[in-house]
Order: sequence, then C-alpha cells, then structure tokens
Amino acid sequence: MTTITPGSNGTLKSTTAENALVELVTILKNGEANTTVNPNKRNYVTIDFNVNTGSVAISFSIPSVPIITGTGSIEITASEYLTNLGFNSGTGGTFKSSSAAQSLIEIASYLQNKESDTIANSEGNNYTNFNYDGDNAVFSGSATIPFTVSLDSTGKPIINVTEYLL
Repeated sequence: MTTITPGSNGTLKSTTAENALVELVTILKNGEANTTVNPNKRNYVTIDFNVNTGSVAISFSIPSVPIITGTGSIEITASEYLTNLGFNSGTGGTFKSSSAAQSLIEIASYLQNKESDTIANSEGNNYTNFNYDGDNAVFSGSATIPFTVSLDSTGKPIINVTEYLL
C-alpha cells in the first residue's frame, strides 16, 4: 500500500495514494454535477465503478498550461474550472496542490512515478496513464484501479480500493 498523509483540515481524507485518486475524482465529478459549482457545464472527468470486473475506470482531460520555472523546469498547471468547490489541501500532507484540478495532476503523477518503481510496484501493474498535449493545452489520462465491495453493519455497500503499490 502506498501510504500518504492527508493534509490536516484538508478535503481529502484518504491515507493511500490509490484511494486518494478515487476520492478526488469523485469530488470533481460531484462538483461537475453541481450547476452552482460548474455553471459552464464542463465535463472533464469520468468515473465508473464496475462491480462485475471489480475495477473503477477513471478518465480525465484537464485544461492546463506549462510554466517554465526560473531554473528551467517545466511545471504543468491546471486551469481551475470549478467555482467554489471548497477544496483544501490542508497542511502537512503528502499532496500540496491548492486546487482539486491541480491535485489530480499531482496524484496521477505520483502514482505513475510509483508504478515505474520496481520495488514499489513489484507486480509491474500499469493502472495509471497520462500525457500532456501541448498543442491543445490538455493534461489527459486514465486509471483503472481494482476494488472490492463490502457491506457495513447497516448493509450499505462500501467501496474498498485495492492498494497495489508499496
């Protein structure tokens, strides 16, 4: 499991990177469904839970711009497209991005880096993929994360994301 630290008083509560991605995309999707938060009716993320296959399919296409820093590094910065979503990274957490859209780039990058590490990903799983299209200024990608479903004491289904990285 790829343990992370959620930011103190932050929006995300997950303690693993795999679950943080699913949590964040759920928050973004709920924001897209709210016309107050998404008055332009943008639809940049999808999330589909398939109980038959035990996987959650995520896709995203976030408007972004590259910024060349003073040291020559390139940073991809998401254009925030939701208004007053109420996202807060908190303090002292693993992920630092101040907006939900930027957090998606950060978490997807984090997972992709872990997947390329043979120690953290001894089974060679390739569940997260993304790219940056400079011509169209879009950071896009997908993830297919395994999960199981259990029931709580009242019979409500609980999605349990499978942690596949160390």
